[in-house]
Amino acid sequence: MATGLPDIGRIDMTPRRTITLTVELATIVLSIIAALSLGRIFVGTTTLDDLIALALASHLVAIIVRRAGFSMLPSLLISIIGFMVLVNLLLFPETAGAIIPTQESLTLLRADLSDAWTLFQEEQAPVEAARGFVVAGGAALWLVAFLSDWAAFRLRSTLEAIAPATSIFVFTSVLGAEIDQVRHGSLYAAAVAGVLLTMRADRRVREEVWVASGTGKGVSSTLRVGTIVATLAVAIGFAAGPVFPSAGDVLLDPSEWDNGPETRQVVSPLVEIGASLVNQSNFEMFSVRVENPQANQHYWRLMALTDFDGAIWKRKSNFTNARGSVGSNIPDSTLRTTIRQTITTRSLANIYMPAAYEVSTVIDSSGISLEYEEATGALVVTRESSEAARSGFTYVIESAVPNYTPESLPADATDGLDSEFLAEHTALPPSCASEDDVTRCWPDWVTGEAERITAGAAPDYERVRLLQSFFVDSNSFTYDLNVANGHSINTIEDFLNVRRGYCEQFASTFAAMARSIGIPARVAVGFTWGEFDPVRGEYIVRGEHAHAWPELYFSGVGWIVLDPTPGRGPSQNSEITGLAPAQLNFNDESNQLDGVASPASTSIPDGTGLDEVNGSAGGFDLATPTTLPPVTGSERTAPVNNLGRILVPVLAVTFALTIIIGIVPTIRFARRRRRISRVAADPVGRGELAWDDACAALALVGVAPIPQETPFEFAERVDRSRLALGPVGDLANAMTVLRYANTNDPMIPALQAQDAARQIEIICRSQAGRRHVVMATIDPRNLRLS
Repeated sequence: MATGLPDIGRIDMTPRRTITLTVELATIVLSIIAALSLGRIFVGTTTLDDLIALALASHLVAIIVRRAGFSMLPSLLISIIGFMVLVNLLLFPETAGAIIPTQESLTLLRADLSDAWTLFQEEQAPVEAARGFVVAGGAALWLVAFLSDWAAFRLRSTLEAIAPATSIFVFTSVLGAEIDQVRHGSLYAAAVAGVLLTMRADRRVREEVWVASGTGKGVSSTLRVGTIVATLAVAIGFAAGPVFPSAGDVLLDPSEWDNGPETRQVVSPLVEIGASLVNQSNFEMFSVRVENPQANQHYWRLMALTDFDGAIWKRKSNFTNARGSVGSNIPDSTLRTTIRQTITTRSLANIYMPAAYEVSTVIDSSGISLEYEEATGALVVTRESSEAARSGFTYVIESAVPNYTPESLPADATDGLDSEFLAEHTALPPSCASEDDVTRCWPDWVTGEAERITAGAAPDYERVRLLQSFFVDSNSFTYDLNVANGHSINTIEDFLNVRRGYCEQFASTFAAMARSIGIPARVAVGFTWGEFDPVRGEYIVRGEHAHAWPELYFSGVGWIVLDPTPGRGPSQNSEITGLAPAQLNFNDESNQLDGVASPASTSIPDGTGLDEVNGSAGGFDLATPTTLPPVTGSERTAPVNNLGRILVPVLAVTFALTIIIGIVPTIRFARRRRRISRVAADPVGRGELAWDDACAALALVGVAPIPQETPFEFAERVDRSRLALGPVGDLANAMTVLRYANTNDPMIPALQAQDAARQIEIICRSQAGRRHVVMATIDPRNLRLS
């Protein structure tokens, strides 16, 4: 029996409250679809959890502050703080102890974003998800979610609610991998349809189009029909998608997530640690514990890059599971020394794990799965373990370090080499003198200079030593971090002209020039040995120890290390380099003063064709660096245009702002022109257009009609306000005649309405002021999809 008491256990879900929840859900789904579309930029799916979490969190914050009644500015500030805290916890766990980002977090963030910008310019999707990419993508999704909520519930504008997610979807469609394009589009279309549908229903509820008893039925009808249409769109996309060109076979293919021996497109570590090379970060990247530390100062190697396309050195790797012993790329005849390393990572933001070359055994990895590529000696974290490894872990490995001496090197580095291997490791872009139509070509003058530096030298070892001497001469080249980063052909030419740069330029230019004279070469990336901490009993390796160096292949021996960067020299096999061991702040002057270490400290046997007397090499003094004659005429390439590097992003931002600011008035103008054309011969339509123009002008001074008002009722309310706003009464009279009267010549009241509207517009614009008029012109709240 009814008691008349309210049911306090039941929430009264009115149609308005119900539809508000559905709009919130629809905008959230649209943001999730945008997050999923970012998956086409990255290899694997490990980052999607973080991206979706950021999008959901942004919506949650926006909903909370909106329902709490906060205005726009406080809501934005709260949202920004929420984003910083969550990004710090999710993506920078090594610095997240204080929850709020610290100075260390911000420094790491700057470095990661710098890497991401460089990668964006030089890499092609899909790539491994560098942390800078994830931060940028997360920031975009956070902004998308916030703006969608703002547009949907504060502006009540459907177009602006859809536009932010659409920008992400278009971006990934243009730059992402061509994977399941039709089906991604179907999901996106369905999500957009959901927003359109729910916001239309929301508008109807608010404008009370149906009578009170029929409101719920009207909303249900709209939602029901729209849901059927959206479901059909998704079904058609899933069914028809595979038959279209470039469409995948399935929407999500678990086989693509397999971690077996497959080709894996990974970010070039030479690009990824660029911020560390330039910024000289003091953050601890990792630490290494070895037996007999003084005898085990190694270059801790990440990866070797074998492909140079004129823009970047890169590698498309084939990894296999790394458990126990791993394969070797060094001939069995080469003598080696085994060292055990216990390495603890802390701030490494990439998948590559440092190790002395060459890894022989993976003993323990703290539950983190690792993979290995024998061809380059690269040890990496698997996709499945990348999240767990992000906060750091400890692994134990053994490396079999080769012991090379000059007498062990053949006179001809390429004697007996497999033709495919030789072609891969001496490949350069086509010559600029060739007839091939290529975007990036190899300049013949650089090859000419490499030949000039090594002219007359017979053994290949002698030639690469002369090339090294050319670069380490402090009278010829200067180590300088204040140069543009990169290692493209243009950068190589600029570097050889200005003769200033850091290890990225020294190593990449050396390797390319060695290839140009027929010697197999690649670029290795990693770190010097770091600083030994006697208290901890291990080497502490910081960002400032990041380094790049060339490796040269000698038949029957393997890859040897040379170092053309002034002030750097490997500790192992110093007989090969002729350099004293040196790194940043450690004996780094010894290899800069005279180009190389004293020849007397290096024993070069007769077997290589080099004389020990005075360190000469068949008449070529290795201690006296060769210098290039000045490059003149058409051979000279202009230095990097720093002004252009500044202007391009400035102009891009200016253009983007112009588009954003101009899009609303452009849309409004186009719609108005289309409407004028459509109603030219329709008196009623011309009158309605005049009414809408007058209402928009009256809104500038804070006066607007209510949906339930008739024109006369609105005119009476304006009259009672005692505001001199023009002939509102005349306009109302003309509109009443057009809407409800049967007149012989409807064009007369239509012209009266237009004349009254023009007068109202002039008066209202004058009273509102120029600034208010301009702001109203770019305000999207009055736009409606039609």
